[in-house]
Amino acid sequence: MRVEIDEARCIGCSRCADDCVADDLRIQNGIAQVLGRCILCGHCVAVCPTGAVSISGYDMADVEPVEPLSRFVDAHDLLQAIKSRRSIRRYRPCAVERQKIDLILQAGRYTATAKNAQGCRFVVVQDGLDELKRLVWGGIEDVLASPGSDRPRWAAQCALFLEGVKAEPSRDFLFRNAPAVVFVAADRADDAGLASQNMELMAASLGLGMLFNGYLCRAAEGLPAVKSWLEVQDRPLQTCMLLGYPAVTYRRTAPRLPGDFVVK
Repeated sequence: MRVEIDEARCIGCSRCADDCVADDLRIQNGIAQVLGRCILCGHCVAVCPTGAVSISGYDMADVEPVEPLSRFVDAHDLLQAIKSRRSIRRYRPCAVERQKIDLILQAGRYTATAKNAQGCRFVVVQDGLDELKRLVWGGIEDVLASPGSDRPRWAAQCALFLEGVKAEPSRDFLFRNAPAVVFVAADRADDAGLASQNMELMAASLGLGMLFNGYLCRAAEGLPAVKSWLEVQDRPLQTCMLLGYPAVTYRRTAPRLPGDFVVK
């Protein structure tokens, strides 16, 4: 994959060279030239006024014109959306449509990553949720059967969850009867966290709700059979979110403590 310049379209304006974080572009004889130090961030594609820049191996048909965000997203509406989102712990018993799942995944895919690594793997489990539950609960039972000194810290809390679901299967504190689970695996926790936040906002805009589930994330990360089944290879599971249609309606935003702000 490399940056390519269509010399017939290039007007030598230097916008791409001026904005290149890797200092990979120069204007020579009125044409942009690629030096070979690219991190493939795509800024040169985005800033070019004539569409002269492309990146081989990338889906250039996916590139589209943009408008300033302020032209179609009101700042106060955006803040209201952020304030209105809730962590959803009660879900309706209906599946999430594939079109909506795709939009949520795209929100994660387009999130910025450190050094433009684009190294997140997104795993959505819906049709295979019963198998995931079997692997997770079975793995937790195996861990709890091991000597206490060998048990990971997360096992103690999951023991309580296991007791509860055995006593009353409908009160599954770990999966909470959500119809789908979303995992994000990445080498960097901040990459996964940023992507997950964008995915949650997309889900809310689609009438869906999410719950960040640290217990399930830690259990899945600590159970080799689950990680293998999720096909995340050697990347650590950084976030896990339950996903579905909320079975509760919130009428107002929730209160918060005063902000701890420093502005200089």
